[in-house]
Amino acid sequence: MTYSGRFTITKQDNIQYNYFRMKRKLAGIAIMTFVILGVLVTLIRYGQGISVANAGGVGFIAAATGAIAMIAFNLISVVVRVNNHYKKGEMSDFSVQYSIDRNGVHAKSDRGDTDFTWKQIYLARETRNAIYLIAGEKRAVVIPKAQIASESELTNLRSLLRKYVVAGRAKVA
Repeated sequence: MTYSGRFTITKQDNIQYNYFRMKRKLAGIAIMTFVILGVLVTLIRYGQGISVANAGGVGFIAAATGAIAMIAFNLISVVVRVNNHYKKGEMSDFSVQYSIDRNGVHAKSDRGDTDFTWKQIYLARETRNAIYLIAGEKRAVVIPKAQIASESELTNLRSLLRKYVVAGRAKVA
């Protein structure tokens, strides 16, 4: 069983990949922001003589607002950062040819060739927009689902990932 496909990785794919990579960290930071702001504002308001219930309500509102603002700031910063990299010429759209077989993933592009063995891939995830194979902080395979030729090719790709990615590391439909 093998899979082969040619994909163009665009600015939108880069933005979605960055969102994917920061999702877990962002959730943790949002929870910490919520808790810290909630506790601090509640204690401050209670210390000012406001009842515990009212202080807690104000603390909750401040915590929710702070967490939402922090998430929004981070999401906007990803778009701005990627756009700036494109404007400066540090990033650009590129085409890549992936060949996936029992040995791993082989990628060929204008930027160079690289191989990922199945043991090197520590995370394989399918999202609404793409399939991501992560092999390190700066090593990843991005397969935009909109560019997969047919449903049967997508099914074949999923089967390969289920079969070869180390157990527990792959979540595909």
